[in-house]
Amino acid sequence: MKSFNEKMKYILRVFLICNIIFVACTGNKNPYENKMGIEPSLIAQMDTANYTKILWLDTLINIGTIKTTDTARIQFRFKNIGDKPLLIITVAPACGCTIANFSKEPIFPGKEGLVNAMYKWNGQIGALRKTISVRTNTKNSAYHTVAFFGEIVKDSTSKN
Repeated sequence: MKSFNEKMKYILRVFLICNIIFVACTGNKNPYENKMGIEPSLIAQMDTANYTKILWLDTLINIGTIKTTDTARIQFRFKNIGDKPLLIITVAPACGCTIANFSKEPIFPGKEGLVNAMYKWNGQIGALRKTISVRTNTKNSAYHTVAFFGEIVKDSTSKN
């Protein structure tokens, strides 16, 4: 008799195979969308046969000089240069002063997508350099690092 884990692996394999078969018929729908409660990016991550390629249009952004009372908003652009849908699996800023978000929808071949970031002052004055790690379903590398830099100056109107 098969164990529970073996049964789950079998079900997941069948699901992935069915999903791959119907990818061509989905048009602009997320090929990994499902009613089983499984996050589409998790399935995309496991579906290595359908990894795609990414071209980062922005990997290092100069945000210039910002004041301690400012919030910087940064957008990192990328393009799907492969022939399969591209999904962002995770986005992880290197520190708590940066918040990053991304669309959970697939970026179809030839289309562009964004990773948005927001930096809020954390008490640091002077030079600033922050990184964000991005994991994708891409064969030219699943892990990518984008960064922004600038200078933080004290706002003359603040009491900091």
